[in-house]
Amino acid sequence: MKHLLFSLGSLFLASTVNAYTPEFIYKPASALELSLPNQKVTGTHRDRFVKPYEVQRLTKNIYWISVANYNVTAVVGNKSVMLIDAPHGTGKNLLQAIKSFTDKPLSTIVYSHAHADHVGDSHVIAKQLAPKQLNILSSTEVKNALETHKVTLPLKVTHTFDNTLKFEGHTIQVHDNFNGHTPDNTVFILEEHGRKVIHAIDLVHPDQLEFRSFSNVEDAIAYKNDIDTLMALDWDVMVTGHSNLGYKADVQFVQDYIIDVQNFIRQGLEKTDFSKHFKGESPFTWYAGYTNEIIDFAHKKMAEKYRKGREEEFDIVAYSHVRVMFWAMFARAL
Repeated sequence: MKHLLFSLGSLFLASTVNAYTPEFIYKPASALELSLPNQKVTGTHRDRFVKPYEVQRLTKNIYWISVANYNVTAVVGNKSVMLIDAPHGTGKNLLQAIKSFTDKPLSTIVYSHAHADHVGDSHVIAKQLAPKQLNILSSTEVKNALETHKVTLPLKVTHTFDNTLKFEGHTIQVHDNFNGHTPDNTVFILEEHGRKVIHAIDLVHPDQLEFRSFSNVEDAIAYKNDIDTLMALDWDVMVTGHSNLGYKADVQFVQDYIIDVQNFIRQGLEKTDFSKHFKGESPFTWYAGYTNEIIDFAHKKMAEKYRKGREEEFDIVAYSHVRVMFWAMFARAL
């Protein structure tokens, strides 16, 4: 089968040179064949959304599953299967996807964070498997977030873990220091036969710009730090919350993009004169004019560098990236 080769330089990093610019290999997903280094799954975002499911084998017992453009990690243990996340609207198809690569039953679901869109179908899965009981695992922080915010769609957490999660022959590293998207966001690293798979949700979305406001980030400065941490960790392939498989080059793109947003905001701050907006009686008017001038300047500079070739998505999301980062920086005088 002929491989489609795409250079990240031509896709994303036309004006950025770094150590993480490989040629990606795009192939149809396979539940049998192990993915190659830098291999992604062929097809458009629309293709990924309308297919019942796609499965890509990452190691002997670790799989990437995509349903309706939501991604999860499946781990086959000695006796059963563990899912990391169970996104809303995907439950029945996730069960079908698991059957495509193993006869072992699903016994465990792990929650990465308390957003119901990523964990909300645990109740659907439980209903399909009844009367069998599922183990629902999370960090204490995720459990508390679900309870504090009264999130009722997912099943309640039955067990919590700390820095290490063990499941039927697998030892999984737990990283709970990713606080930008949500304070409770949890990242997992699974290693098998020398290959390290990272499950990191709503931080990086390969082959596209980030969603609005960097996926509705709760703390943009913490999110920037999360991207730096993600880049520094030791891993080979990433299961992201949406889109395709991810690699260090995808993280590098987001890292460079954020640096540009911040630098252009700083340039806007330096060149914008508050006094010319000091008109009228309302301070809302003064600050609206002043801040909008800075944001508009940075957005224009971002468009000059990033809009070409991705006009549709840039025009939808880029202004929100600049705006959310501006207010985070403005509040902290960065």
